[in-house]
Amino acid sequence: MSSPRLVLAAALFAAPALAAQFGPLEISGFLKDEYSLCDNCSRGVVNPTPYDPRGVLTPTSPNPPVNQGGQSYDTSSNLGLAMLTIGLKHEFDDAFKISAKASARVRNGAADIYNQYLIDGYVGLSHPVYGALKVGVLSSRSWTRADSFAYPLGLSTAWAESGAGYGVFKQAIRYTSPQFDFPVGKLTLEATYATANRQYPINYNTLTKTINTTNYQYFYLPPTPQLVELFAQFSNQKNLIELIYQQSWGGLQSSFTKGAFTGAEGSPNTSATGAPGYQDPTEDVTIIEGNYWASPQWRFTYGLKRNEWSGQQQQCDYGSAITPTGANFTGCFWDQAGFNYASDGLRHHAIEYDAMAGVAYTLRLWTFTFGGVRMNKAYTSTPTEWGQSNTATFLNLGVYRKMPEIYKNLEIYGGLGRIMFGRQGPAPLSMPNNTADGGVDPRTSQAGDTITIGANLIF
Repeated sequence: MSSPRLVLAAALFAAPALAAQFGPLEISGFLKDEYSLCDNCSRGVVNPTPYDPRGVLTPTSPNPPVNQGGQSYDTSSNLGLAMLTIGLKHEFDDAFKISAKASARVRNGAADIYNQYLIDGYVGLSHPVYGALKVGVLSSRSWTRADSFAYPLGLSTAWAESGAGYGVFKQAIRYTSPQFDFPVGKLTLEATYATANRQYPINYNTLTKTINTTNYQYFYLPPTPQLVELFAQFSNQKNLIELIYQQSWGGLQSSFTKGAFTGAEGSPNTSATGAPGYQDPTEDVTIIEGNYWASPQWRFTYGLKRNEWSGQQQQCDYGSAITPTGANFTGCFWDQAGFNYASDGLRHHAIEYDAMAGVAYTLRLWTFTFGGVRMNKAYTSTPTEWGQSNTATFLNLGVYRKMPEIYKNLEIYGGLGRIMFGRQGPAPLSMPNNTADGGVDPRTSQAGDTITIGANLIF
């Protein structure tokens, strides 16, 4: 008889089991609605602009400074999240199986990931002996697998959506090995290669003409983005352990792990002070995470993440009628925000280690959880405080109840959260922006408390 832990491990890695079958057609998804209160959250930044989105270049920024922390208040927010997956599959007599799948996610009526409704859209070929091959749009393991560990603890945003890495590959190929059985457990290996279209500046033609006529030497063509992701999963009676490594070259840099893999646009800055010493950005993340079942009732979750960024200068796409003006932000279209940029105009390499831990106890229809995520200071050398000196701690106490009285796959939940920063100033590098994870802006508030209630229906 199979262990319930092994069954859960297989379900986490495979396609959703809670799917409606209509011959070869499979339909699945979820609907989620969540309401949150925060006692000390920001209502937005002061003087928002695409230039210097972290608001760290003051006093060299324009007057008045841009993207500064706003006042904090008692705030409320509502999250509506939905996902629909449609799949087709056919198995031949020789055990080969062909499949196709499309998954889309919507958040509050718009794409969950900016400009990317589709998170999976691929065709595949598989065999129990030879493994599986998929080609098309693929979601990353660094996002989806991290989310599967963090969501039951109420920590998805802080753990699965923050840090280095990318969440969706628009052009990818993935090979998954067959399952290897050992006396100590089961092992599956996987490799993914992804690329994306070159991201040319909006003003590319004008820039090219300007360079040819004036001999400017500071415009670099956009790179061809490339990415490799390696994934390993091990499971046995007590453990589910996963290791993920993702390395990219030439991608638009950020700390939004959930974002789509898109290309950097090179350096359209055509002045000597626009992007000195420009190099194509690189980014990588290594994650080890897992669950340990002490008993059928007690589950312990853990994770360690190493984030690394090369840094990326802000990208100013000059208009055709604008004379390049160096560090002057006026007259520019700042279409790529940069990462760990500084007052010297250079990019700066950074490494940050983050951790997650939690525990869950299940009592019949109830599950009680407590967990936390820690974002640490970053290792970097830069003249600008970009958040490398700050830390963040996210704690959540949650309770979940299955509602079979209403629908077999309906769950309601609630949580008490606390967000604490180590100092007043920009958020740690692993946070996508100063208010991304929980809404507390560390430039004006060092802590905040949240209350969340919600419902999740899986179909």
